[in-house]
Amino acid sequence: MRSWKIKEQDDSLVQILRRSLNCSHFFARILINRGIETPEKAKKFLHADKSMLLDPFLFCGMERAVERIGEAIRKDERIIVYGDYDVDGITATALLLEELRSLGGNVGYYIPNRFADGYGVNSAAIQKIAQEGANLIITVDTGITAVAEVEEAKALGMDVIITDHHECQEQLPDTLIINPKCEQSGNPFDALAGVGVVFKLVCALDQTYGNGEDIDRFAPFAAIGTIADIMPMVGENRYIVRRGLELLRDTKNPGLCALIERCVGDRSIDTSTVGFILAPRINAAGRMGSASVGVDLLTTRDLRIAEQLVDELCKENNQRQVTENQIMEEAIAMFEADEDNKHRNAIVLWSENWHNGVVGIVASRLKDRYNRPCILFSVGDEFAKGSGRSMKPFNLFEALEGISDYTKRFGGHAYAAGVLVDKKNLEAFRDAFCAKVDSFLENNQFDESMELDCTLYEKDLSVSKIKELGRLAPFGRGNDVPIFCMRNVRLLEASPTANGNHMRLSLLCGNNRLTAFYFNVAPNRFLYQAGETVDIVFEADINTYNGRQNVQLLIKDIRLCEKESVQTRNELLRLAGSNLRAEDVPAREDAATLYRYLLKMLTFGVSEFDFSALVKRIAADRHYKMTIGAAFFSMEILKELGILDYHRDDLYFRDLKIHADKKVCLDDSILLEDIKRKAGDTVCV
Repeated sequence: MRSWKIKEQDDSLVQILRRSLNCSHFFARILINRGIETPEKAKKFLHADKSMLLDPFLFCGMERAVERIGEAIRKDERIIVYGDYDVDGITATALLLEELRSLGGNVGYYIPNRFADGYGVNSAAIQKIAQEGANLIITVDTGITAVAEVEEAKALGMDVIITDHHECQEQLPDTLIINPKCEQSGNPFDALAGVGVVFKLVCALDQTYGNGEDIDRFAPFAAIGTIADIMPMVGENRYIVRRGLELLRDTKNPGLCALIERCVGDRSIDTSTVGFILAPRINAAGRMGSASVGVDLLTTRDLRIAEQLVDELCKENNQRQVTENQIMEEAIAMFEADEDNKHRNAIVLWSENWHNGVVGIVASRLKDRYNRPCILFSVGDEFAKGSGRSMKPFNLFEALEGISDYTKRFGGHAYAAGVLVDKKNLEAFRDAFCAKVDSFLENNQFDESMELDCTLYEKDLSVSKIKELGRLAPFGRGNDVPIFCMRNVRLLEASPTANGNHMRLSLLCGNNRLTAFYFNVAPNRFLYQAGETVDIVFEADINTYNGRQNVQLLIKDIRLCEKESVQTRNELLRLAGSNLRAEDVPAREDAATLYRYLLKMLTFGVSEFDFSALVKRIAADRHYKMTIGAAFFSMEILKELGILDYHRDDLYFRDLKIHADKKVCLDDSILLEDIKRKAGDTVCV
C-alpha cells in the first residue's frame, strides 16, 4: 500500500487567492501546490494565451538554422526530415513537412524502421539519403547522440540541423543543434517535447518567411506529441496543448478528422482522450510496422485515404494489445520462476520472441507491478534492443551513462530510455545495471507515496465546485489531475461493472450519496465490505446523464478508516511486547485458512493488502473468524518456515510471494514455541 502525503498550504495565501479569484478553498490549495501563490500568477496560469510562447530566436543556433533552411528552399535543394517512430517523432515529422511544403521546399522524410534500423540516426540511412541526392537533413526528436553519423553525413556533402529534446551526452555532434536540454541552448524553458522544439522552429520560419500569424494551425500536431511524450503541462507546453485541444475538435485535417470520427465520436477531447485513444493508434504504426503510416495520415489531403489509414492503424493497435498481454504474461512467469529475482532490486529480462515495438509498454507495467526499475530486451541475431522504465528518484539515463561500457548505444530521459546491447553481454549488463540500482538504494529509496492536493469535506462535493476544476486544464505531468482525500466515508454498496473488471461503489459522504468507480480492481481483489467506514483517495468529475449532472468519483486508493486502523495498530503493538494471550496463538486451521486465502489473492494478482481489511474479508468470505494476533502470527510463522515472503510497512503488506511447493510442519516453528511460552498456552496446536 502506498503512503498518502497530503500537501500543506499557507492558509493566509489560500485566503488571498480565494478572495481574488472568487474560488473554493480547494481550488486555491491546488494552485498553491503547483507553485502559483499570487493572484497575478494564477490569472496568467488560468488564462493561458499566446503570450506564454517565448521568442523562438532565444534558441542559440535558431537564426542560423532558419537561414540555412531558407537557402535550401531558394536553391531548390533536397531537404530530408529525419524523424523518430514514436508519436512525438511522427507528429514532429508531419509538422515540419507541412511547414516546409507550404514555404515551397523540396522536402521528403525518413523515419527508421524500429526492427531493421533500431533507434536514432544510423549510418545505413545516411548513405541511403545521400544516394537520393539530399543536401540538408533536419532531425526531429532524435540526433543528439549521432556524433559519428553527423560526421558521415558531412563527408557525403550534406548539412545537418539537429532538433531534439533528449538528454545530452558529454560529446555533442559538430553541427547546428536546437535542443532545450543542451547547456547553452539559450531557451529558458527546457521541457519541450521533440514536436515542441519543431513547433518553435516553425514559429521562427513563419516569422521570417511567412506571415507569422497562423502558427496555431500546427498546435494540434504539437499538442498530440507533447501529451503522448508525457511532457510537463507547464510553461509553453500549457499554451501549446490548450490551444491544440481547442482546435482538435474542429480540425479540418483529413487524417485527424477520420481518426476522431472513428475512435472518439461525440466525447470531449482532452489530454486523456489524446493520451489513451488517439496517441496509441498513431503510435501503433511505429510499434508494429512502419511509422510512415502515421505521417501519411497526418499529411494526406484525401479523406478516403485517411479513412483507410485509420483502419490500418486500428488493426495494428488491436494486434499491439494482444502482443502486449502475451509478453506481459511471459515476463511475469519468467520473473517469478527465477529465485534470484527476488534478491534483485531491478528487473532485466529478455527473449528472442518478444516484439521490439511493445517491450517498452510492458516494461512500464512491470515497473508498476513490482515497484522497481525495469528493462526488457527483444533479442535479435547479434544485438538485443531494450526499452527501460524507472520511477522517482532513480535516474535511468544517468545509470546507463555509468555502465555505457556494456552498451552499444543508449538514449532517452530520466525515467524512460532505449538501449542497444550485444546479446553476448546481456547477463553482464543485467548485473551491472542491478549493481547501479543497489548502490542507489544504499542511501535512497524509491518514492511510492501518493501526493494528495488536500482533504475534501461534504460541502465541497457540489456540481458547481467540482466543475470549477476544469479551469485548471490541460492536465498532465507538472499539472496532474487533482487528487483528494476524504475521511470516514460509508461504503453502502460494492458491485462489479458489467465486464467484471472494475468496481462500482455507492458511498455516503456526510449526507451525500455518490457513485464512484474503482478501475482495474475486480471483485476478488476488493477487500472491503458494504457497511464499513473507509478513507478514500480520489479524483472528482461531473457525470451527465439524461440532462442531469452529478458529481462522480474515481477511486485511486481505499483503506479502512483511521479509527479501525488505530485499533489494529494497537493490537500489533501489544503483540510486539510480552503481553500475549491464549487467543493470539495460531492453530493449524488459522494458518491453513490464511494460507489458502493469500494463495487465492495471488492468483488474482493481489500482492499487497491492508492487513485490517484482510482479516475482515477472511471472516466474511470463509466464515472463519480469527483474532488479529492469530492472523498476524500465522503470517510470521509461515514466513519463518519459508512458505511466505513479504515486506511490511505498518499495517500494509506488499511484495507477497508464496512458495507453494515447500512442505513444512508448523511444529518446527521456533516462533510458535516462543508465542506459546509467552502466552502461557500449553495446548498442542
